[in-house]
Amino acid sequence: MKKKLSIKTVTRVLSQLLFLGIFITLVAHRRLQLWMPIFLAGVLLSLIFNRFYCGWMCPMGTLFRPINWIYGKLGIKRLKTPGFFKNRIIRYIILLFMAASLIISFKLKVRVNILIYVTALSVLVTLFFEESFWHHHICPYGALLSLSSRPSVLSVKIDEENCTACGLCQKVCPADSIETLPSKKRHIIKNECLTCFKCQEVCPVDVIHYQS
Repeated sequence: MKKKLSIKTVTRVLSQLLFLGIFITLVAHRRLQLWMPIFLAGVLLSLIFNRFYCGWMCPMGTLFRPINWIYGKLGIKRLKTPGFFKNRIIRYIILLFMAASLIISFKLKVRVNILIYVTALSVLVTLFFEESFWHHHICPYGALLSLSSRPSVLSVKIDEENCTACGLCQKVCPADSIETLPSKKRHIIKNECLTCFKCQEVCPVDVIHYQS
């Protein structure tokens, strides 16, 4: 029996499609620089709502949806994260490199839409590697949001006392942000969570909540 889509899931999909539409429109009109205010709004929102931008606004995450669906239907397995990239400092080096590129292009008055290249790279990476590789180890925007979301007021949390350690939440997490505690129960790493609520939707005992 198929599980019915929740109102939250439908709302999230509509939000993703809306922002993807805005993104494509800006690309078509060569005004992609106007996306920056949207991303900066996402950074500010992360101070209260955690990485809301990642789960509800990011065009990359929306583009990953059909890839995941097709691969799931065909039973295609993707590569795991290469060991080299498991060093957390790598993604911050990528973030600094991108920031430096933006500054240099601005100084030289060279118009470079880095976001287009980053988006294309994200799709290419996700065609071959598990989605968590991009979210957790490469994405420069995610790296910045993982810093800005540390003091967030709201976040997705697991009631560890009542967790049954089934591990379903861990299996559906697209960012590998759920860790296993010594007790075998699960814990969400706050600033790595995309706030997509996929874990909440599959929890059989309803112990995952978005709260302060």
